Amino acid sequence: MIMANLRSTSSVINASTHVQDPIAELEELFIEKTQMRRIRAGQCPVRRPVFLRLNGVAHGRFEVVEDLPDELKVGLFAQAKTYPAWVRYSCDIPDGAPERGETVGLGIKLFGVEGEKCLEPDESSPTVDFLLQNHPVFFVNDAQDMALAFRDFAAWIEAHEDTKAILAAMRKDVKSVLESELWSVIPFHFGLQKFCKYKIEPEVIALGPEPDFDAPGYLKADLHQRLMTAEVRLRFMVQLQEDDDCMPLDTATHEWDEVTSAPVHVATLILPIQDIDSRNQSVYGETLAFNPWRTLKEHQPVGSLADARKVIYQASATVRRHYNGNVLGEPQVERPAQLKP
Repeated sequence: MIMANLRSTSSVINASTHVQDPIAELEELFIEKTQMRRIRAGQCPVRRPVFLRLNGVAHGRFEVVEDLPDELKVGLFAQAKTYPAWVRYSCDIPDGAPERGETVGLGIKLFGVEGEKCLEPDESSPTVDFLLQNHPVFFVNDAQDMALAFRDFAAWIEAHEDTKAILAAMRKDVKSVLESELWSVIPFHFGLQKFCKYKIEPEVIALGPEPDFDAPGYLKADLHQRLMTAEVRLRFMVQLQEDDDCMPLDTATHEWDEVTSAPVHVATLILPIQDIDSRNQSVYGETLAFNPWRTLKEHQPVGSLADARKVIYQASATVRRHYNGNVLGEPQVERPAQLKP
């Protein structure tokens, strides 16, 4: 998890209960004290500071559901269109660490999406990103708490039972990344007046082997085998905010109750049969950068954690692309799904 990656870089700065500029402090932690420290230690190619363990990269398509209710015909979901997609499944652990009980993440990049985007300088890029993980809440409420927590993480956990409980709940065995429910954790605008969170649920997946949780790379092996066998269909859901008090916008430890507001199926992510190890597919996926702010104006992220992710993810992508010799900026067209020999 993120804590395992950053615990060695956190330290007691001071005993203050307030951080003057939490986003700047978090950027220094993730970029200078984590990513750049690994570069100085010889990491090559340069990796992401978190969610760096790759489970697999796959191509697919994102099909918006036909005949949605009018209240859901917003932004990306306004029309029943199909978008090419590339996805990156990962774990929040360094190479060599066991995967058992670690957080799984999914980055989705859609291509061919028209409209003004939120992220400078990519306002006119044809891409939209989604980022999700296999737990519905974060371990702290906001950017202020996150910066304070990493000043002395052990002391923070000792003083915050909610963080301790969430971290324990996040350490769950994952049978397969494809069988996992995934959540956006942070909320987003849904048009001018509403807010939402995103969720993914498995719909149709191939049967896989019983997992050997102690085998290195078992999640990648499972993903490879299942996608070689059959097409995968995942429901992309929108959970609308129905109550300001019980569905807060900047309290990330608070789960939005799915009884109060049931997630609604608005699109289907389809991953066709493919060999995820073929022709540098993983290499292509590792050059992609994901940012929750790379989205349409109608879906702008909300809250201080979203503001922090905007800065940190953008800075991290720039470092990786500079040091790895990649072209800066978003790809204008997607990589072909099938490359012939």
